Amino acid sequence: MTPVLSALLEGLVWSALWVAMLMPMFFRFPWLLVHDYPEDARKAVRLPKPTPAQRRNGILFTVFGYVILLGTLTAVGLVHYGSGPVLFGAVFLHLWIICMTWNVVDLLVLDWLVFCTITPKSFILPGTEGCKGYKDYRFHFIGFLKGCVYMTLFALIFAGIDFAVLKLLIW
Repeated sequence: MTPVLSALLEGLVWSALWVAMLMPMFFRFPWLLVHDYPEDARKAVRLPKPTPAQRRNGILFTVFGYVILLGTLTAVGLVHYGSGPVLFGAVFLHLWIICMTWNVVDLLVLDWLVFCTITPKSFILPGTEGCKGYKDYRFHFIGFLKGCVYMTLFALIFAGIDFAVLKLLIW
């Protein structure tokens, strides 16, 4: 399998991990995701204030999810390139493809298909019924463009971590 195809497949797996983290957040800890909703929905939302226990559980869930996501991203680079020296660019490109695959899946599947096209009631925050932002494809595309920057930074940081570990401890 070519490195690019491998990275794309790993990107799909990483996307599934992201979705597996986000789904419980939508239903159990929605206040953690309000910042990702369109402006009209953010202004109209009427969520009950989380209890201290709910807030703690939401934070713990988020930290646990990010440890798994970022640990997986780190592990991918180490596993793929642990057998022998490669250039930093190879590690970066591999992780960048994984990260950008998630960004594209997020835009096309979660944002445009689920939020904008289907708009299931279970994803509509209380008080935001009828908000036009749910159908705002442009809002989500702008989020995708921001995600391109964030995912490039993620790939750069984690490629740097992987490359340092590989160079200092494995090769």
